Amino acid sequence: MENNSILVTIVALCYNQKDYVLETLESIRTQTHSNIQLIIIDNASKDGSQEKIKKWVATSGMENVVFFPEATNLGVCGALNKALTLSHGKYYQFISCDDILLADKISKQVHVFENLPESVSFIYGNFSYIDENSKILSRPSHFSHNGWINNSDLPSGRIKNALINNYFISAPSVLYRTDCVNSIGGYDESIPFEDFQMNLRLLDNYSCTGIVDVLCLYRVLSTSFYNTTSGANVEKNHLHTMKYVYGENSYQNWIIVLRYILSKNSLKFKFFKYVIFYLLKKATDSYKKEYGTRP
Repeated sequence: MENNSILVTIVALCYNQKDYVLETLESIRTQTHSNIQLIIIDNASKDGSQEKIKKWVATSGMENVVFFPEATNLGVCGALNKALTLSHGKYYQFISCDDILLADKISKQVHVFENLPESVSFIYGNFSYIDENSKILSRPSHFSHNGWINNSDLPSGRIKNALINNYFISAPSVLYRTDCVNSIGGYDESIPFEDFQMNLRLLDNYSCTGIVDVLCLYRVLSTSFYNTTSGANVEKNHLHTMKYVYGENSYQNWIIVLRYILSKNSLKFKFFKYVIFYLLKKATDSYKKEYGTRP
């Protein structure tokens, strides 16, 4: 079978992204890999995104497209699980409707996948940051920060611990083997950070690999989650995710609980907060070095 005939499912998730959604959808339409199933889910946008998507679907010329304009917000993991029940592709990826895929993104990863064993569950790649105007930012990716130049430099295999210690993967860069995702039951809707939890859970049973090519553009907005969510809420979501990793009553879990409490009181006792954060980090690093993480 020629690689270009292999069906790939792309799930585009939209929520109040009318200024960027068409750019995202066009980046999917213009993929050099031609056999694509596109599932678009709008999570009850209130900004006119649904109308833009409907018009694009009617005029895009893409044949294998389905659009779900939800009346209520399913949540990211809920929407992705809905899409997975409709996915027919051998490979699968999701993208937020403010990010952009480079034209050869899918074809490059399919080519790599077809030469790998079925134990490889996902392939990640490099990315560039862009701003509200789609201008590439000088902000370095984790790849350049870590000095990864060649494919052989990249972490691969069962790299769960590496991702816990330094999460260097950009969600839109990842292409998944659909059977692997389905084998673990899709997304756990009780755990936030959809890409983080999916990748960690897959690595309990499967491996992964990466390529150094820039595959996508990751948009950084003033309204992005980490720019608008308080430190306390970020730590709270991180706490929920880490409960899966370390267990409910583990040493690591108590470290994260303390960090959450400190974040909630971030405006109080700043000096002591920084000192405690430093000590917690040192304790965390020491524990990981001695005991590792839960397999």
